[in-house]
Parts: sequence; structure tokens; C-alpha cells
Amino acid sequence: MSARYALIGHDISYSKSPWIHRFMAKKLHMDMTYDLLEVEADELKDLIDDLREGLYQGFNVTIPYKEVIIPYLDELTYKAKNIGAVNTIYIKNGIVYGDNTDYDGFVGLLESNQINVRSKNVYILGTGGAAKAVYHALIDLGANVTVVSRNLATKEKIFNHVIEYGEIKPHMVDIYVQATPIGTYPNVNVSVLTKDEVEGKVVIDLIYNPLETQIMKDSKQGISGISMLIIQALKSEEIWFDQEIELTDQLMKQLKEVILDE
Repeated sequence: MSARYALIGHDISYSKSPWIHRFMAKKLHMDMTYDLLEVEADELKDLIDDLREGLYQGFNVTIPYKEVIIPYLDELTYKAKNIGAVNTIYIKNGIVYGDNTDYDGFVGLLESNQINVRSKNVYILGTGGAAKAVYHALIDLGANVTVVSRNLATKEKIFNHVIEYGEIKPHMVDIYVQATPIGTYPNVNVSVLTKDEVEGKVVIDLIYNPLETQIMKDSKQGISGISMLIIQALKSEEIWFDQEIELTDQLMKQLKEVILDE
């Protein structure tokens, strides 16, 4: 029987993750399937029970469940615990673990685009699970980080400096990291910020569908989240399969083609 893996989320029909994992399964000669699981929050416990019973071997987690799913897990890795969000789940010796490879994906995105964030003023737009991973990565890399939230009443303790959107002073910003769902297909003509706020700035948009979002079009330099998607996916596979996967330039090119052709 094939090993079964899946992405857990809501409104995720646009996701390209299955194409990445199916391509890699063939490349690594792995007998596995990878599906999209559109679920409600009250179904999360049942899925973790399915994992315990061997019906699945691992999960990825996306919006809006990266934090909500944590109470159903047995243990968090050091990285996931620090971040406070999970995007990769696996079982080992009967214990269900939550890990976070979004961190690795974002660091890889910066490296592949030769972006040095040390001492730069980086503003993260959004406060969800992906934003938390990005925040920790940026802090570790020496950036000056400001988090922008629509609702300060729900301020997360892990963020040191949080402001509202109306408090953004564009002249203070070196780099924006767009970590909200705003601008995702099919709502491709909307942006979380105005053109005046991003003009002349570097914008890293974690969205990868479309490849160029409105906020990227309005910026001086727009960087898509596609490489982060690929890197975090391969890091998840390294955890699931307990083997190292070398991400060569050729493999990155192949995976981008797989994503963009589907």
C-alpha cells in the first residue's frame, strides 16, 4: 500500500503542493500519494487519529490551521515551539510531532535571491503562522523587524514590535514581507497596501499563485514565494523520509516548471 500524505487546510484548491510531492515521489522512487484535505476545524482531531492509526504517514498544514492544530499533537520540535506554529506533522514511535519548515523555506528564499536582511528595516504584513516563522528567521538573521496587524487587540506575545497598518511610515521601510492571503488567486487585483506605500520598495510576497501579485507589481522589486514553497516542501520530505534531499539549481528549475505548468 502506498504511503499517504496530505495538506490540511481550508479553501486550498489552488495549492500546488501535490504537484511538488508527486514529482519528488517519482524522482526518489517513493510509493506515496499526496492529497488536499479541505476540512473544518472540528475535523482536525480525527485526522490526527487517522495518523496514529496508520491511515496517513504525515501531513502538511496551511491556512488557517497552523496554530489551531497544535493542541492535538503530542510534541513540538524546538523550532515549532519557538515559532508557535506547525506546518509539518509526522509520527515516530507512536508520538505525533509538529515541526515547522516554513522557517527553512524563508531562509532559503532569501539566500536564493541574494537578499541580505541584516540591520534592514523589515515590515511583516500579517500575524499568522507563516508570519511567525518569517519573524523568527528575520530575527535570527539580524533584521530590525516590525509586524503589521489589523487588530492590535489580538497581538501575539512572540512579536516585540507590532503596529497597525495606518502607522506604517514607508520612508522607514527597506523590505516588506507580505504574509497575508490578500492577493491570492482568484482575487489577483487586490493588495494589502497601496501603490504609494510600496513604490520603490522590495516586496517579498509569500503568495505563489499568482506568480506576480498586485503588491509585487507596485513595488520596485517583487519576489514571489514560489521558492519558499518548494524549499519547505522538500524539508518536510526530509523529515518524513528521514533522508537528505539536495536542492540543486536544476531541481529548483524542474520544480518551478512543474508548478507553473499545472
